[in-house]
Amino acid sequence: MWTITREWEGETVFILASGPSVLDLDLSLLTGRRVIAVKSSWLHWPAADVLFFADGRWWREKHLRPGVDAFAGLIVTTAMEIGDPRVKRIKKINPTHLSAKPGEVALARTSTTGAINLAIHFGARRIVLLGVDAKLGANGQRHSHRLNWPWPKGGQPQAFADQMAEYRAIAPSAAAMGVEIVNANPDSAVTIWPRLRFEDCL
Repeated sequence: MWTITREWEGETVFILASGPSVLDLDLSLLTGRRVIAVKSSWLHWPAADVLFFADGRWWREKHLRPGVDAFAGLIVTTAMEIGDPRVKRIKKINPTHLSAKPGEVALARTSTTGAINLAIHFGARRIVLLGVDAKLGANGQRHSHRLNWPWPKGGQPQAFADQMAEYRAIAPSAAAMGVEIVNANPDSAVTIWPRLRFEDCL
């Protein structure tokens, strides 16, 4: 099992999720900044420091991670069944709160929660969420990467509700740890954290 060290003490960390709003962002503004990409969102920013995923199926179904062999950053998962030597494994706990232990992260319904906890373990004092929309795009699009996701669309409203409940559960512990979180999508359905324009988060 892998343990995180605080290599980014006091820094701002950008977490790149895969909501459709990512397509409207000028991601070149991430140049030189700390970035954790969640699952296939790394395709939008291959220079991310970390690629994080919780669902082992995402790694096993290779059409969901095209070109990932070229990813030069750190790859981290909570999926214990993944035995690839490139992938660091870390323990998962239920997300009643964020973990303060550098060998584990909290999450259940969304890898973004685990990425938030990961950023805090790295030493982040400010976290900016990108693509955390919790709703479909204007054309019914679920993801910015447009890959053929194998999970059924019918459960999406409940999935969004579960994700928001998870964010509400972990928000107080992030604040107690002295970490500021902002959502760089003024139109996001996630209202737990302040919603700002991406440009205003830099």
